[in-house]
Amino acid sequence: MTRDILRRPSGKPQRIIHYKHDENFENLVFNWKRLKNNLVLFLGAGASSAAKNRHGEYLPSAYELRNELWSNFILTDKERGHYDFSNLSLMSLEHAATLVEIKTNRKILESFIADRFEVKDSMWQHQVLPYLKPKSIFTTNYDNLIEKGFAKTNYGKALTTVFHHKSEINQNYLPLYKPHGSVEFPHAKVSKGGLVITQFDYYEIMDARREMLETFLSDFPNCCVIFIGYSFFDFDISSILYKLSGKNKANSWYAVFPRNDADVRNMLRDRYGIKQINLDFKNFIYWLDHNVNFIPKSMKLNGQGRKK
Repeated sequence: MTRDILRRPSGKPQRIIHYKHDENFENLVFNWKRLKNNLVLFLGAGASSAAKNRHGEYLPSAYELRNELWSNFILTDKERGHYDFSNLSLMSLEHAATLVEIKTNRKILESFIADRFEVKDSMWQHQVLPYLKPKSIFTTNYDNLIEKGFAKTNYGKALTTVFHHKSEINQNYLPLYKPHGSVEFPHAKVSKGGLVITQFDYYEIMDARREMLETFLSDFPNCCVIFIGYSFFDFDISSILYKLSGKNKANSWYAVFPRNDADVRNMLRDRYGIKQINLDFKNFIYWLDHNVNFIPKSMKLNGQGRKK
């Protein structure tokens, strides 16, 4: 999660843009009727881009969160006003969080993180996810945007959150896999929904996370997997995806994030068998609906990004 959250563009609203030719997006649209009934979603940090917490603050990137932790819990009042955060160099969020936990205590750290990532309301793109009728959803994020979105729409199967690969999954519910925990259970054990934030938390869940991902993608040869806002910089998860993709070169996997880089596009295609679509989350959902019409009229947006 922390490596992935590095890529979240913070504080930048997503506006509806004029669609430009994207062969991978058009490939998804062309095959939509054959793929839509076996859809699974994987939401990374970019899927929460431009979201605000319940205090009206943008959700932070990993470096921003690291700096906030350092400023609030490590620096003295005298240091705080003029500290140069470049002194932290490439210190990871996990390392900084470990030091904060030692200097204060676990509950204080958990409360701070939960307060930064708990949202009051979801964004439109999360509210219309139920209309895609996914078989399952996986997210690396702490926030509760997906849960809020599904509750607002109240369409289709209700969510059941899965924190551990041994969790029981009821077929009447849509599984939402959250291996890094959730702001809704900040003080629980990391295997029960507690926040995975320190380097030792990652050690504790490493094997469980791998097994959870394998469970999530257990029938991946028959599924269309859409990665939204996921950077593939989380080496633990991306290595599992690499191994899974190698077992089936004919998969239908797509990655959605706004980057027009031929090298990145070619790397994802050649190494993972993934077709990258150069759109942000909101524009992807808007233009997908424009082409395949899956959102009911009452929830559609107009070209200015407002409800019709």
